[in-house]
Amino acid sequence: MQSPSATSVQLPNKKQRRESTLPGTPHTRRSSSLTPPGFLFVFVTLFLALGAINGQNNLLFWLFGFSIAALIVSGIITGTALIAIRITAHPLEQTELGTTLKPRYTIHNTSRLYPNFALEIIELDTPTPAPPKSIPAIALHIRPKTHTKTQSQIIPETRGLLTLSKIKIRSHFPFGLFTKSIDFNIPRQALILPRSIPVNQSTLDRLTATDESETRSLNRKGTGLDYFALRQYQPGDPLRNIAWKQSARTSTLLVTEYPEPATDQLALQLLAPESQTPDHLFEHAISLTYSILKSVPTNTRVALSIPWASISIPPSTGQAHINRCARALAFLTKPSSAQKIPPTNHRKDRPITIGYTKSKNTTPADLYAEDFTPNQTQ
Repeated sequence: MQSPSATSVQLPNKKQRRESTLPGTPHTRRSSSLTPPGFLFVFVTLFLALGAINGQNNLLFWLFGFSIAALIVSGIITGTALIAIRITAHPLEQTELGTTLKPRYTIHNTSRLYPNFALEIIELDTPTPAPPKSIPAIALHIRPKTHTKTQSQIIPETRGLLTLSKIKIRSHFPFGLFTKSIDFNIPRQALILPRSIPVNQSTLDRLTATDESETRSLNRKGTGLDYFALRQYQPGDPLRNIAWKQSARTSTLLVTEYPEPATDQLALQLLAPESQTPDHLFEHAISLTYSILKSVPTNTRVALSIPWASISIPPSTGQAHINRCARALAFLTKPSSAQKIPPTNHRKDRPITIGYTKSKNTTPADLYAEDFTPNQTQ
């Protein structure tokens, strides 16, 4: 016999157990409203009712009954089928400013009987939810107990962290008289990198040109083209590196070693904007910095320095380093007041300063945002 002090645990009912096993995320809110054609249809229905009552015309009664049936079918069928919809919103991928972000969804129809037609999936958190900045996803037909995959299109207008959470699925099926919708709350985030603009090859060659020798090498073995030394063959050495003539003279298999190519090093520095610097030039300067980072040769070590924003990223190579610099640029904001911070001198690096408008004392290593206008980037 159970003790009176023992607490009873309420077990989930059959519906709750079924809900817990269903895929996707359930909706948090549902709504229904008449569309403009629906209001017109209701007005016509009322007009038919008045005409049928006053004229006692069988044809008008028949039309009135047909109109009422259409309203009932339109209001019940879509709403009943829509309740069984669940959604899985996949993680967002990072993209560049001005390119298309494509949120992906998996729409699950958990109903055993009712299919769904003409579903429209809309992101409610987009800054401009109207085309062409945002195109909703469409699911034309989902059979019972099946799912379908679709995606929408969003063109972000600001860099930084884009947060999407509110999703609406709506349908006007079957006659377009009612708008049935369900809302979901699924937080997701995407990093929007700065806009990528084209940089002339001549500009890149000028910035990445070495001092005197483009073939200079480090004094250690590597994968260069010049001769470095000979050594005895070891298992795993490439056959193309075997020195056949020297091996024939010494009756020993020898391998040619080559010097490691010298690694160039650049130092990108974004100057502090002045109080009168336009916002579009500030954004172009960030885009120019990001584009230079992406365009430098893979063997070039690049450092990023933004003293007025307390950003100093040491030189390195590789995609992970580029992503780190791009993330710092994505979150960069214009200071509220002008800061007079002189450029940092780099002894070993070749400095490249990126400004906004040309000054009188310009050097070949200076780039300016005003030279990269929107007309040139299109």
